[in-house]
Amino acid sequence: TDFDKKYPPDRHGEEAQPNARVWRVYRDRVKNLDDDLIQGWNSTLDVLLIFAGLFSAVATAFIIEAAKKLQHDYTEYTAIGVFAVLATLNSTVPPPASLPDFVRVPTTTRSRWINGLWFTSLTFALIDALIAILVKQWLVEYASRMRQPAADAKRWAWRHFAFREGLSKWHVGLIISSLAVLLHVALFLFLFGLLAFLFDLDHSICAACAIFTGFTASFYLAATLAPLWYGDCPSITPLLTHARGV
Repeated sequence: TDFDKKYPPDRHGEEAQPNARVWRVYRDRVKNLDDDLIQGWNSTLDVLLIFAGLFSAVATAFIIEAAKKLQHDYTEYTAIGVFAVLATLNSTVPPPASLPDFVRVPTTTRSRWINGLWFTSLTFALIDALIAILVKQWLVEYASRMRQPAADAKRWAWRHFAFREGLSKWHVGLIISSLAVLLHVALFLFLFGLLAFLFDLDHSICAACAIFTGFTASFYLAATLAPLWYGDCPSITPLLTHARGV
């Protein structure tokens, strides 16, 4: 057979030698499995990094606008300062005795909630991107170790077993699924903050966005829970993957 041609049987008594067929078969098979595993993890991390970057850019634009409600109002202070300069130049106009203290914009509870949700959402996205970069570096290091030559197939197999066991021991797969969960949480926090932000602007637009957000949240929840009751359900979410891995 093709298998016997590629992996000739060992002589009697040499089945456990360093370059025996069992070690050569193991090396070739796990290389393919490793390539598929690392490629899948890298693809997931690439998607997370792209989404985290785009999401951070969008969230930052909204945060810049929302943060104004937590800052000092410089408009009145600037106007009085300009008046004082003009009064100094024009001796017929008495200058103001002193400049007023900064006027702080009244901060509402809703403003605090909006900024809190959006800043937390942005923080989660940035943390997610940082950890994703670190994990990609771990995978590069693992692949580099597996490409290093070994004296024989048996030593390569033992080295692979040790490093492959390290990926499981340090829960690399669980960390990757946790990153996806964290990014999803960041997205929903941003959407909830967006609804609170729109509530002050236009109730109709807020209601429309609330409907879409509610539908999205319901769909996400259904996609997470459906596989628990229906074994043939193809849906999967990082939250379910993370729960199964714990």
